[in-house]
Amino acid sequence: MQLIIDLGNTQIKYFVFDQDRELKVLTTVVNQWESALNKIRDAFPQFNKAILSDVNGSITSELIASLAPIPVVNCSASLRLPFKTQYNPSKQLGADRVALIASAAFHYPNQNVLVIDVGSCITYDFLDREGMHHGGSISPGFSMRYKAMHTFSGKLPLLEPTACNDFLGTNTASAIHAGVYSGIQSEIETMIGLYQKKFG
Repeated sequence: MQLIIDLGNTQIKYFVFDQDRELKVLTTVVNQWESALNKIRDAFPQFNKAILSDVNGSITSELIASLAPIPVVNCSASLRLPFKTQYNPSKQLGADRVALIASAAFHYPNQNVLVIDVGSCITYDFLDREGMHHGGSISPGFSMRYKAMHTFSGKLPLLEPTACNDFLGTNTASAIHAGVYSGIQSEIETMIGLYQKKFG
């Protein structure tokens, strides 16, 4: 039985697997990681190994120490992976991206795959049909765009991300939502088009 830990910038997710069967998923904010881990331990005391995908770094040592003596593998480009990468240096490729590219290589072998992850940042990673990762790009995610507009302007309010189906805003709040949502949608569509044009 395995514990998979996805430590992001704002959330931490715990997944318990038995072989390839998912038994439990628990998501919480990063500062409540310990109580969530205790719930997992109480429910599944028999897990005996863990892997950690960590883009945060703030609680890594405490998290690994709390799991002792269970061995914890850090997800990174230094592992034996089902793909090769042109990222240079490869150690700069984030653990979240390594995990996603490895998953794409496993689930879509011998295919060109564009992996898009929308989190604190939006990441794009291209894996070709030969299993070569060509790199990709990183841009601001939803919350970061809202925070940037508020932080770097004099009067724009800080809003919570809210789904928006119209690109026309009729007041400041709806204009901000429209700008963020239609901007991200347009970005993703454009990026897909660029990759299709270059790689088919």
